[in-house]
Amino acid sequence: MSLLRYAKGWLFPENYEITEETIEYYEQHPDELDLIIDKEHFHAIYLGMFFVVGLVLTIAARVVQYAYGEALGEFVNTVILDIISELGIAIFGGAVVAYLIEFLNKRQYQQNIKFRREVKAILEKRKKLGKENRS
Repeated sequence: MSLLRYAKGWLFPENYEITEETIEYYEQHPDELDLIIDKEHFHAIYLGMFFVVGLVLTIAARVVQYAYGEALGEFVNTVILDIISELGIAIFGGAVVAYLIEFLNKRQYQQNIKFRREVKAILEKRKKLGKENRS
């Protein structure tokens, strides 16, 4: 479990330090702060559909191979059905990988929102302090 916790902490650090350099950078480039939370979403429905299509292709090829193996001939059995089965495996494997990537993107998005909020709060404090010092 410690390896999993280490990997999670490395991929998604909960404690990040907002340094003076970071604040100065975003003071000079406030428009870039909004870019931190820009994100495109994969649609889970499409991923689910690809997963099901891949699974159906794989299962169908194996059922046909099992049920009609002797009648179809060696070529159909070893080449055509294997290709259909491998295609199905690739499709649902790709859907699983895309889902995992979407999950990681969602986590990163949430962290970016938190980071943006904290930097904006610090910038607002500085802005208020700057106005008070001028008065």
